[in-house]
This record gives sequence, structure tokens and C-alpha cells, in this order.
Amino acid sequence: MIQLNKQQQEAVKHVSGPLLIVAGAGTGKTRVIVERVGFLLQNVPDLQPHQILALTFSRKAAAEMRRRLQEKYGERVEGCHFSTFHSFCNDLLGEQSKKKVLDKIDEWIFLRRHLEELGLDYYLRVSEPGKFLSDLVDFCSRCHDNLVSPADYANYVEKLASRLKDAAKSEKKPSENAEKEIEKQREIARVYERSERLQEEKGFLNYGGMVSRAVNLLKNSPETLEELQHRYRFVLVDEFQDTNAAQFELLVMLCEHGNLAVVGDDDQAIYRFRGASHGSFEQFQKHFPERKSIVLDENYRSTVQILSVAQTAISMNPPEDRLMPDKNLHVPKEKENERQGALTEIWEFSSEEQQAEYTASEIARKVRSGEAGKFSDFAVLYRKHRHRDQLVDALRRHGVPFAIRNLAIHRTPRVLDLVACLRVIGTPEDSVSTARAASHIQWGLELPRLVEYCQLASRGRRPLMEVIREKNGGKEWPGMQKFLEILDRFSRFSRFQRLSEWFDLMRAELGGMGGEEEKTAEDAFAAFVKKWDAEKSETGMLSEFLEYFSYFEEAGGSVNLPEDDEKENTTSAVGESTTLDQQPKLWEKPEADPLGKVILSTVHGAKGLEYKHVIVFHLLRRHFPANRKKPLIELPAELWKGPLPKGDHHIGEERRLFYVALTRAKNSLVLCTVTNERQQPSPFLEELRKAGFPDLISKKITVDLPQADKIKDQAIASQKQSGGSQITRWAKELMSNEKRDVTLSPSALETYLGCPLKYRFSATWQIPVPPGPAMLFGSIMHGAVKELVQLMSNDPQKISEEAIGKLWERHWKAGDFRDAVQERMYRKLGEEQLRGVWQVWKESGIQVLEQEKSFQFDWGSAHIKGRIDQIHRNTAGETELVEYKTGRPKTQKDAQESLQMTIYGKACEAALKIPIDRMILFNLSNQELLATSRKLKDYKEVEEEIRQTSNGIQEGIFPPNPGFLCRYCDFQNLCPAQEEAPKSYRT
Repeated sequence: MIQLNKQQQEAVKHVSGPLLIVAGAGTGKTRVIVERVGFLLQNVPDLQPHQILALTFSRKAAAEMRRRLQEKYGERVEGCHFSTFHSFCNDLLGEQSKKKVLDKIDEWIFLRRHLEELGLDYYLRVSEPGKFLSDLVDFCSRCHDNLVSPADYANYVEKLASRLKDAAKSEKKPSENAEKEIEKQREIARVYERSERLQEEKGFLNYGGMVSRAVNLLKNSPETLEELQHRYRFVLVDEFQDTNAAQFELLVMLCEHGNLAVVGDDDQAIYRFRGASHGSFEQFQKHFPERKSIVLDENYRSTVQILSVAQTAISMNPPEDRLMPDKNLHVPKEKENERQGALTEIWEFSSEEQQAEYTASEIARKVRSGEAGKFSDFAVLYRKHRHRDQLVDALRRHGVPFAIRNLAIHRTPRVLDLVACLRVIGTPEDSVSTARAASHIQWGLELPRLVEYCQLASRGRRPLMEVIREKNGGKEWPGMQKFLEILDRFSRFSRFQRLSEWFDLMRAELGGMGGEEEKTAEDAFAAFVKKWDAEKSETGMLSEFLEYFSYFEEAGGSVNLPEDDEKENTTSAVGESTTLDQQPKLWEKPEADPLGKVILSTVHGAKGLEYKHVIVFHLLRRHFPANRKKPLIELPAELWKGPLPKGDHHIGEERRLFYVALTRAKNSLVLCTVTNERQQPSPFLEELRKAGFPDLISKKITVDLPQADKIKDQAIASQKQSGGSQITRWAKELMSNEKRDVTLSPSALETYLGCPLKYRFSATWQIPVPPGPAMLFGSIMHGAVKELVQLMSNDPQKISEEAIGKLWERHWKAGDFRDAVQERMYRKLGEEQLRGVWQVWKESGIQVLEQEKSFQFDWGSAHIKGRIDQIHRNTAGETELVEYKTGRPKTQKDAQESLQMTIYGKACEAALKIPIDRMILFNLSNQELLATSRKLKDYKEVEEEIRQTSNGIQEGIFPPNPGFLCRYCDFQNLCPAQEEAPKSYRT
């Protein structure tokens, strides 16, 4: 006890009654919890270990408290119950817990499979049926967090409708928007009820509902509640700031005796969603007015200078957003001299490349010169995983070993290879997976031959595998026959055996050419497959797994290593906690790396950890703080339990996350940013600069970047060493036959401008990809519109409602849609849009001149080709060009900036010799016609874009352009930018 400070001792020795401990970062809260348990067992008469319950949010945190308690007190504490909230509730539910528990991703998959039964209308997007489901799962979870049942929500909606009726009676006619909002709310209530009922009927229990169900169980079973109240004489809660209304209600019910001790820090509340950061503390204070409150504000982790910066940052949150605005986290007075340290530095760069290069070189210099201890003393923290990409490459170039926390191992090259093989076995028509699988280095296939196969398949509109099998007799590459034999053998297995029975055999046959790092990732994926078979599968067959995994990826699922996957799998994704000196086990071989490895982690992933040297990376406007993504549906404030935040709750939470990043640092802290024409520093950095205190120093840094050719050569050499599929390496190499005349369509030009590498895969290599649902619908729709307009032009009187229905049925190709929901919706939508076209043109008197008119001409050092939907003459004698658009309605701005329309206008002038008075973009979804025109400067701008694109293609410039749209790309499993770097570079 002598090593505890006064406040810590007070918290430990408090015996009976409610206790609120506000514990700032680095103030020893875990130690206080452990010491308190030991003190209670030693000083409370007749108290037994099993009568103490400690609750937290991660299994690792619970295990860590248990370990530290046993190390100090040994067998005397055997039986203390350390648990997460959800594990405790799962045990409490008894018979109900025998149901399969669905985490957030599996709930999404379940709902996706039962989409037709949910009764969605307004919220169902035909081109992407699953888009709404993530928001729905989160919404249902928020309802459970706030103890709002489907019946409660339905009652709320009916009250809204009643208010609307009352407004109508008082002569205030409700707006059309208000009535539409009521219908939307009724749909939400209906879907919430059906979602819960479907899961109940199928024997599932969703993760979000476990606590609320436990609360209801205790409300309906006084005997069970009384037994638990007697069993647990003392209850302790860690990370109390993250508790929601349902969890707090559970605590209140369990602790009628009042012996509830909670520990938390509202300044580190980064999972409160819309709730106030100090909401749980306010609820505690309100319910337990007789509580004892203790503040732990002496920090034993960071230097005086680091704490000064951190305190300044968090003080920017408004006072009403903080429980104790005057709370001052500080170094103990007796340690002020020894905890003096370096000033916090802001490193400002002119580009992201310079940021990555200098950061890597500085870490390497400091460790190798002896200025800093080990690589493992450094942590680089970032807001989102993609922010580390350039840093990973730079660390490799400088020979700096690193380990990535929460790495998505299903995006590592070796696992992508395995998944590609599974997809080829299960769906041989998948040409993208075939290209990756066939490109494995052990088969000996070279890029020119692969491209030849792809182009043959594309011209014949056949799958790539079909062409490869045709060529098999010629044995055109060394491993061709063995490759096909392996696929055939496992294809036979897949028809009769569960995937888990032959997956390891397939792994062995394919052979892993990488090192221990790749094997670790591969083993984790194998464990994922086995867990799916044991817990989530009905048949265990490959076809079922491929469907599941496709949905898994669409839902945003991530396969992590076991030690990175120990957190409670809730929609709040509470950050894991672990022992402070523990690094991720992935690629961690101390005997090979005596200096350890630099840790790369998101800020969320680093919560609860500490490092000697912290570099907060990529502090840019719109990146940190991240832009707020407004969900499609939110729980109304009227149904929210507890206080709601005032002001901008999103920025408040992002600033608390920034504060968490700063307070991970023990000895030194660096903040990195970029300033140029496109990028500006984070507002959080600007706030610190404006504060103008002496513990912060800014440095503008310029560093020489390595030559592009050297970077490419190093990347290629690294990939050759790792083995596996060579296709991402080939994506970076120049093929001699690509230096040729360039032919571009409007869509091909837009593809290159959007992502040059996607253009290479689709237009140069011509990897066959079947049309997606939206493209397939567009093709059917264009054919039907063409015939309808032709009939109307010949004899408009013959067109009737019935004739339009029959025309649509002739064009409909239901068998091409694999998804029943999309098939039904597109079928209905297409007929509605066709009738809309008829309504627009039937009285117009247009004279059709051309339909689907092909053109080709030379422009901007490229050969341009394409096809115009329609050219007609109106009753005023004007010639108009029409482009029909399915999908999301385009705006007038879209029409004005449309590259496609500019090329069409030039084609009419240069190739077709048809003077155009007006160009029209026809939105089929709402029958809106957007008129536009082009001037000489518009044509010159596009001509220059074509020239630059043509030069880029001829020079072999095909860089990836990673961004939001990558999730929709057919080629993401071939793209080097979408792979997680698995090889931790060793010196």
C-alpha cells in the first residue's frame, strides 16, 4: 500500500457504498482495481472471492486483471469473477444462451439472406441491396443499448403519426415531407420487429441484444435477481465511460446493496456514439447521490511536456462536454524533475511521400545511432488503416522491422491466393480469381501468356479458365498440367466433403513459399474456416463458404489474428487492452529481431497501451478528425436514455480520440502533418499552435525522396522473394506490347482517369468480368428503350400500356440476375421507367434520326470510338443528342461536366458530320431531361486529357488510385494497393 498515492489508497480502502473513480490516462487505474479486490478480501469479514464481480469491455482486460491479481495474491483470490458485460449476460441468460450468438457481421449476413422477409421499401437500394443493413444492425444495437424494444419503437412512431393528425385538425396541414417521414419511420419499426422475430425463430441471438435481454430476464424473475444480489456482494466496473443505458440498468439491479465501484475517464470516451461523453457518470451521480467520488489525476506515464500538450488539446472541448472541466492531469510533484522531457514536435511536410520517408529514416537513425533504445520503443499511430500504406513501404526501404496491429489478414497476399483458389474450384467462371491463382510462381506462367489468354477469353466472351483448359494439350507453361490436376482433384472433394476436411491438404499442395509471417496469416485464416464450419455453417460445403465469405467482405468483416481478435465483438468495437510490454505476435520473433519492431496501429487499437516514443501520423484536415458519416437511420433523441451531448458531438469524440493518442506517449511525442495546395493540417494541430505555449515546437522538413525506379525495383524484388501469385508484381511492370496506338471509348477514358491500374486490368490485359447487376439492367433497359422509341417514331398510336408491358417482357432476362431481390426490383423498376420514357416522348413529335449510332475518329493522339443512344429532330427543327441514364439521377452539374457528353458532341462534329443544337441527359429513374451544350474550351480541355491519358498508357503508367470506390472494383483482389503487406522487413 505504501507505493500508492493518497487518492489511490483512498479508492482501494473504500469498503461499503457506491464509489466513483475518475481516473485519467496513466494514473494506475488497473492497479487500483487489483489492489482494491485484494484489500476487500483481506478486510471484509466472511467475504469470499466468488462474491466479487469485476466487469469490463474486453476479454484481454478481464484476463489481465485476473493475472495481476493472481500474481500478487495467489490462491486467495481464486474464484473472483472477471468478465465482460456480454459474457456475463450470456451466462445469465441460461437456456437462451444456447442459441447461436450473432456478432455484427454475422447479423448483417443473416439479414442479407432474409432480405425479402424484412419488408424493406424506401431503404432498399436496388443496385446494392445490402447497403442499408449495416446502418440497420447499428440502429437495432442502439435500440437495445437504450432498452427500446420493437414495441416501444412502434408506439413512438404512432405517437408521431398522432401528432401529425392533430396538426391537420388545427388547420396546419402537414407537409408532404412530414407524411413521408412518418412512412419511413413505420418502415423502420416494421423492419426492426421483423429482424428480431426472424432471428428468434431461427434460433439466433444478436450481440447487441444480449444485455437488454438479461435486463428483461432479471425484471421478470425476482428470484434470479435476488440470488445474484446476494451472490455478488461487491461489483467493480472498468472503462465505465463506455457503458450504455442497458449496462447501467443491469448494474443498478445487481447492486441494490450499493457496493458498486466504477472507474473511468470521460476524456477517453471514444465509443459513446450520440451519448454525452460523461453520460454514464451523470447517471451514476443521479442514482447514487450518497456516492464517494475520487479523482486520480497523477500521471505516472508521460513527461511534463507531453501532459502539457495533451491537457491543452482536451481543454478545447467545451466545458459542458466534460465531467470535470478543471481536471488537471499532471506528474506527481515529487517526480517533476525526473519526468522532464523533450518538447513535443510538429513535423510539417510538403507531401505524404516526404512524411513517410522522413519518419522511417528518423526511426532507423535514432535506433541505429543509439539515440533511442529499440525499434519496439516506437509506435506510429494513425486514424485509419490506409494512412499507414506509404509508411510501410518507407520502413521496408530503410530496413526497419515493424508489426501491424489489427492487420486484416484476409487481405494479405498468401491468403488472397488461397481464397482465389477456393473461388476457382467453386466457381470456375470467376476469371479474376483464375488470373490470380494461375499466376502463382510455382506454375511458371508468364505475364504475356496470361494476357494472351485473357484477350482470347474476352473476345470470345468466355471465362478465362475455359481458354486455359483449351490450351492444356499444348503444355504451354511448366506447371500448367499440375495446376489443373490440383484444381480438378479439389473440385471433386468439394462436391462430397466439407471444406474443413480438405482445406489443409489444399494449403499443403499449393505450397507456401513465404516465411513465417505468411504462414502465421495463413494459419489464422485456416482457423477462421474451421470456426465457420463449427459455428456458422449448415452444410460445411465450399459453395456455402464462398457465399458466406462474399457477404462477409461486403459487410466489412475483417479476419484478424487471434491476439488481435480478443475484443468484445460489438458494434462499438471497444478497443482491446493488453499488457503494456506486449507486442502483436504477428511476425514477432525476438531471437531474429533483438531490437524488436516498430508498432503500427490505429489510435483505437492503441487505447490502454503505452510506448516510449509515439509518432501520431497523418494529422490532416478531413482525416483526423475524420469526416462524420451520417447514418441512414438514427435513434431519435426522444428515445435516448441519459444525457445527449451539446454542440458538435462528432468533433468532441474525435478530439478525445486525439487526446488518447497523445497520452500513449511516455518519453517523446511527434505530430506529423502535410501542407500543400490540396492538403492542410488537422484543426487539432492548429488549435495547439494557436495556444502558443512553450512545450511545442514546429519544424518544416524537406527530405530527398528515393527515385521511383528504385522504389519499384525494391518492391518487385521483395515480392519475388515472398513467392505466391505474381500478378500484383506484374501490375507494376511494363509490357513491351503495351507501347502501341491507343483506342479509347468514353468509358475507358473515364476508367483510366479514375484508376489507371483498373484500366490496365480491364482494357489492356482484358481480364474477363461478367457485367454486374446494374450494368446488366442498363443493357436490358437500353435495348427496350431503343425498340420503344423506334415504334413510337413509326406509329405512336399503336403504343398502349399493354404493348409496353409485352415489350418489356421480351427484353427481360431474369435468368441473368443471381439475386432474387435484385431480380424482382429491377423487373418492376424497368417497366416503370419504360412507361416513363413513353410519357415523355409520346406527344413530343420527335423524328428519330439515329439510334445506337457508332462512331470513331482520331482526337488528342488517340483513336476514339463509341456509340450514341439517340439523335432526333424536335418539332422546332432542332437536332438533339440523347443519352439515357439508369441508376442514380444525374444533376445539371453532372450533365455540364460529363466527359461522355463532350466526346459525343465532338463525335457528331468530327465523325458523323451531324450539327447538334442541344445535348440531353435523360434520367430514366425520374424522367428528368437535363439539357447541356459545349464550347470550344470544353473540347480543348478534354482533348488535353485524352492526350495525357494516351501518353500515360503508352509509357506504361498504371498506378492504382486507392479510395472509396475500390470496394466496388472487380479487380480489387489483384490490386497491390488492396493487399496488406505481410512481410515484415528484417535487417
